[in-house]
Amino acid sequence: MKYFKAFLAVIGTVLVFNFIFPKRIFAYLDAGSGSYIIQIIIAIVAGGAFGIKIYWRKIYHFFKNLTSRVDRSDKEN
Repeated sequence: MKYFKAFLAVIGTVLVFNFIFPKRIFAYLDAGSGSYIIQIIIAIVAGGAFGIKIYWRKIYHFFKNLTSRVDRSDKEN
């Protein structure tokens, strides 16, 4: 049983490396790929900005309370 688990581990490792690092890759980037990548980047930035807009008050109050805690601890000492 001990050898069987080791055998499965070796076979699994070989298969994973075979799928991650293939020997030949037949792929290309056409003209539309660059446009798609730019759209993804714009969507990530817009989504992040929208998320910050929605939670801005919570973010603002979190940092405001964080700095006020530091100020209170300085005044107590």
